[in-house]
Amino acid sequence: MKKIALSILTALLAGALCACSGTAASGSTSASAAQSTASSAFAATSASQTADAENPFAGKTVKVGCSATFVPFESIEMAADGTKTYVGMNIDIVKAVVEKNGGTVEFQDMPFKSLIAAIQAGQIDFCSGGMAPTEERQQTLNFSEVFFYPRNAIVYRDTDSYPTLDSLQGKTVAYVFGTNYQQVAESIEGVNAVGIQGSPACIEEVKSKRADACIIDGAGAVEYLGENSGLAMSLLDKDPNDCFAIGFPKDSPYYETFNNTLKEMMENGELDSIIASHLSEEFIAD
Repeated sequence: MKKIALSILTALLAGALCACSGTAASGSTSASAAQSTASSAFAATSASQTADAENPFAGKTVKVGCSATFVPFESIEMAADGTKTYVGMNIDIVKAVVEKNGGTVEFQDMPFKSLIAAIQAGQIDFCSGGMAPTEERQQTLNFSEVFFYPRNAIVYRDTDSYPTLDSLQGKTVAYVFGTNYQQVAESIEGVNAVGIQGSPACIEEVKSKRADACIIDGAGAVEYLGENSGLAMSLLDKDPNDCFAIGFPKDSPYYETFNNTLKEMMENGELDSIIASHLSEEFIAD
């Protein structure tokens, strides 16, 4: 009888040990699975952080300065409800590059002459196109690839005729203050060069007869002549020193990524498509 009882007790103990062993194994398996899941999550997070570090635009809203009186490159359209939308060739190019890299753009309108100071003060991350990378500016900023060569125009009243810069000798000529048009205007012998804030104001100087002519971007001149009667224009040859690039602060985390994407768009024809949607062929031909 004692032997039978002992056998039963031994069997019960063995079953209990097996049950404990099975629980431990199950617990160990669950722990391993949890650890594996945690490791996977950590790896995914690390990969995401690495991707973000490699692409500084991802999930960011960048502040981009522009001078929104520069039709058809940078301007503002006002809706009936007062909502304003930034439009133009430069606007579309900047938005395309930033959005391709997972970011969004907040444009900030300011006078052209204030853009460099705003970059240096950290008020904006970079500025949209329309700024030529002169030697003086390169001392302060880094510039993207040149993506457009404009053609300047002389705009004047249609009762006059100024086919060349030399024909403006001794005349009063308006230009947009702080732009390369200043150097063009001041290069004319005996000229009275007057700096004005924005191309629309330059047009008004001519219409009101306070200036004999103004020098502005040729594509913009076409737009203004379509909106204002009594004006004429002479389109000047392309100046290789007058070009559009994007200006960045020297230590910008966005510079390299932006520039690489811009070069890709130049190579695959996407940039030409944007330019062609805003300008006629004569302004984008080499």
